[in-house]
Amino acid sequence: MSAQDAAARAMGAPVNPWMMETGSFWIWGVLVILTIVWTLKDRRLPLFGLMLIAATSGFWQEFFGDWGAYVAWNPSFARLPLWGEMAFTTPVKPLFIPFSWGWWFALSIPLLVALVRWFHRRLPAMRIGTLAMLTAFPLFLAYQLYVEGSSVANGWWTYDVVIGPALDSEKGRLPLIFPLLIGLWAGWFVGLLARRDVDGFMPHELKLGVAGRPAGWRREAARLWAMILLFQVTFFIVNIAPAMIGRALFGGPSLLVP
Repeated sequence: MSAQDAAARAMGAPVNPWMMETGSFWIWGVLVILTIVWTLKDRRLPLFGLMLIAATSGFWQEFFGDWGAYVAWNPSFARLPLWGEMAFTTPVKPLFIPFSWGWWFALSIPLLVALVRWFHRRLPAMRIGTLAMLTAFPLFLAYQLYVEGSSVANGWWTYDVVIGPALDSEKGRLPLIFPLLIGLWAGWFVGLLARRDVDGFMPHELKLGVAGRPAGWRREAARLWAMILLFQVTFFIVNIAPAMIGRALFGGPSLLVP
């Protein structure tokens, strides 16, 4: 029996798959249109547009992290073309992943940044990084735990092997370490993006020399590349590499995620 046949038998048909497939395509498309409108109006990429493109471009990390976490996707989902089974990745690679990465981070991160900046205006004595950890971290963690539980219950994916502490559910055990890691990353990331200089530039834009460029489309392109670099490097280091290294060093065999 192949890994995909075993996964199909273990999960059955997914419940309401349109929520991840059709829903992701539509939300992502609407955000692309809004990004174009905002950018043409202000001649500057909005934060949600930067996150939309950066997160969409980073979708490839999903399947390596899934391998490390023993995540098996339901084989009933439509698959990405040109990328089938590959070493150190989960076998099933759903088509909607680039779009779901894009819209989720494009909505969640800017909203949390706005919330943290709102709190900081009312509590200026508190460091903005501390406020981010006190707000973004628990909110992101709570959402991740909800998504993990509901998605396993809906048969969208499952964990073949559980690493570390976990929550028990009717559909399986949900590891806590991976939602905790992404929650910590989100708290730090939001705190970084919430800090601005007098001209509105974020710390990574200052360090990468973006702020010194003359205003125009070349500077906006530099802002975009800076966000892509920041997102992909930090997300991989905090969320993907630990899972892969942990499985490589301490993990055992898996039927669903070879």
